[in-house]
Amino acid sequence: MKKMMILVLLSMIIGLGNAVAQEAPVCEGEITTQIHSVTKMKSQVLTKNILAKMILKRVMKKVEKNGAGFNGTYTATTIFKGFNKYKSLTPYNNSVTIVEKDGDNMKTTTYFPYIKKGYYQNTSISANKKETEAIQKNDVVKTGETMVILGYKCDIYQVKSEVKTDTAGTQSTTIMNHQFAVCSDPSCLGSTEDVPLLPGVKGSPLKYINNTSSMTSNNMLNLDFLMYLDSETKSIIPRKVEDSEFEVPSDIKLIDGNKDPDKILKITEENTKYMKKKKLWTEKAPDEVRIFDNLQEDWDY
Repeated sequence: MKKMMILVLLSMIIGLGNAVAQEAPVCEGEITTQIHSVTKMKSQVLTKNILAKMILKRVMKKVEKNGAGFNGTYTATTIFKGFNKYKSLTPYNNSVTIVEKDGDNMKTTTYFPYIKKGYYQNTSISANKKETEAIQKNDVVKTGETMVILGYKCDIYQVKSEVKTDTAGTQSTTIMNHQFAVCSDPSCLGSTEDVPLLPGVKGSPLKYINNTSSMTSNNMLNLDFLMYLDSETKSIIPRKVEDSEFEVPSDIKLIDGNKDPDKILKITEENTKYMKKKKLWTEKAPDEVRIFDNLQEDWDY
C-alpha cells in the first residue's frame, strides 16, 4: 500500500505538471515542456517485532531506492488533438502516455518501449472532477507578480491544499502548494479555458510549480515524502495530427491497471532497472528548489 500511495501521488502531480500546458490548446499540434523534478523519501520502522522489522526495513529500502522518482531536468513532448486526445513522450524513463476521453470515461495508457510492457487504466471524469472541486475550495491568491513566457505576459496565482486522512490506524497529512503563471492574452491558445485548480480563473497556464510534503504514520512505520516540480512551456507548434499517432505498437504487452494495480509499480521498476543497467538513466538535481512546507524539517529520526 505504501508503494502504491507514492506511485499514485507521483503520477498525479507529474501528470498535472505535464497536463497544465496540454489542456490549454483547442487545436492540433505539439507542446514541449521543460520539467525540473526533485523527490525525497525517508522512513522509520517503529515495530519491535524483530521479523516484521527486518521485512519492513528491506521493503522500505527498496521503496526509497526505486519509488522516489526522478531527480533532474528533462523536456517532455506532448502531441495533442483537441481536448479529448493527447500523447506525452517523457525521455527520462523513455515512457509514452496516451490519454483518450470518451464521454465520462478517460482511458490512460502508459508503456515503456525498451521493455515492451505497459498498463492502462479507466477512470471516471466526473469522479475526478469531484476530487478536483474539493481541492478548489481553497483560497486562490493572485500575487500581483508577473512574468513573460514565450513573449506572453503571465499573472502569478497561488493556491494551497491540505489533506488529512485516518484509516485503519494509519494517519496521513499531505500539503500541496501550487503556483501558476497564467496568460489571458486572447492570442494565446487556451486563454479562454478554465485553469486546473484555480476556480474562476481562465487562461493558459504556461508555467506550473508544485511543492508537496506528505507524512504517513502508524504503529509500525513513519514515512515522509517531499517533492518539488517545476514545469514551463517552451513551445506550442500547431500541426496536423493523425489518429495513427495514438496507436500502441502491437509488440507492447499491456495489463489492466485497475485489476492489477500492484503490477504497475513492478513494470515501472523493471523499466527503471533496465535503464540504469544500460546507463540510460542520468540524474542531476536542479540548482534551485523552492520548498514551502516540510513536515519533518530535520528528518532526525
